[in-house]
Amino acid sequence: MLDPAKPVGDCSPQDLVAALMLKAAFNQFDPKQVLSDLYAHREWWKSFAMGPPLPEDTEYPLDRVLIALRDLHYRWKADTLYVLSCDDDYVIPLLDLSKKWQCSSTEVIDRTHTGSLLGRHPAPPPIVVYWWD
Repeated sequence: MLDPAKPVGDCSPQDLVAALMLKAAFNQFDPKQVLSDLYAHREWWKSFAMGPPLPEDTEYPLDRVLIALRDLHYRWKADTLYVLSCDDDYVIPLLDLSKKWQCSSTEVIDRTHTGSLLGRHPAPPPIVVYWWD
């Protein structure tokens, strides 16, 4: 779990992602609740990151990514949480958290797509995606 007293240089990249999430509170997204639940079930996931949704427009694939630059001086512009599960068995419990977190939608990126998205073969476990409006 993120230790606010730890110097930034001693933080892992996962710690830094958690810190950014704390700057992303909006609408129904409660970063403290989400982080608390994730760390309470550490055995369910390998890593997580929060950012913009994956681009849908192949002509302008960076439009959703670069919009974060606009607000970066005061907040982390992110509405989509990506959780790399430890295995297929943890997908359902991870999806169940979406009710508690009041997500607008969830989806699962299965092993047929995680390999190409993460650049690894054999394909990594599924990614659970949570989105808040």
